[in-house]
Amino acid sequence: MRFSKNGLKNIVGLNRRNLEIISVHNKRKHFPIVDNKLKTKEYLKRGQIPCPETICVIRNFFEIERSMTSLLSYETFVVKPSRGSAGGGILLLEQTENDYWQTPSGTKVSRDDLKKHLSDILFGVYSFGLSGDSAIIEKRVYPHKVFTEIYPEGVADLRIITFHNKPLMAMLRIPTEQSDGKANLHQGAIGIPVDLQSGITGNAMIKGKLMEFHPDSHVLLKGRTIPFWEQIIQWSIKSSELIPLGYIGIDFVIDKTLGPLILELNARPGLQIQVINQRGLSPLVFPEDWND
Repeated sequence: MRFSKNGLKNIVGLNRRNLEIISVHNKRKHFPIVDNKLKTKEYLKRGQIPCPETICVIRNFFEIERSMTSLLSYETFVVKPSRGSAGGGILLLEQTENDYWQTPSGTKVSRDDLKKHLSDILFGVYSFGLSGDSAIIEKRVYPHKVFTEIYPEGVADLRIITFHNKPLMAMLRIPTEQSDGKANLHQGAIGIPVDLQSGITGNAMIKGKLMEFHPDSHVLLKGRTIPFWEQIIQWSIKSSELIPLGYIGIDFVIDKTLGPLILELNARPGLQIQVINQRGLSPLVFPEDWND
């Protein structure tokens, strides 16, 4: 994949993002609202914006053993650290037999494996290098058929970048076998630009390489319409209004029954969305640079 000369000029780099966007428009005192998924859910609930349902929260080591019996009553669920980042520590599990679960890629997870994973979360292994965290157990999202027709495993999500309550850019992230069912670009998920006006997907990309078809299902990726798109845009605006940060990444999933749900918010959204959209954020965030 190659950017045009003008496209490269439009790219916002990491230093400029940190120094001229995040440090200017996102006050650090407000970071805990989005860094802690439990706090994020509280804020979104005030605005009546739906999130995946929480089964339980594990805050200390004594609660790990107690949670095992109740978790065995659920056929499937998601484990995530409250303060995790970049998809670290997230486990999507489905029960296969007594005391055993399975990840989307087929990896077996025993009761002891799960207890160790929960312990790692509580120790803060996945939490921005900070000590201590909580583990959130959520009900599993069952993706809308638009996404399962592309790839039936894992959960696809949508990232929308907003700047002072205005959506700037969007992309769809589709899991692959390599990403173990996670919609994480660093772990091998596919990124697809989504037109903000129409909600239609563009040219897909995986690790900087353009592609037409999903590598595992071989389904065409371009030209698909995202369902509930108008509602998703409205909720991205409303959620950014609820949070006192100027520059936010908002991650949506679309459940086949419940419709759009917000997974999480991010005060330091990554810059790969520019690569996926093959255009930079600079003219959108720094219009003064382009009006001379």
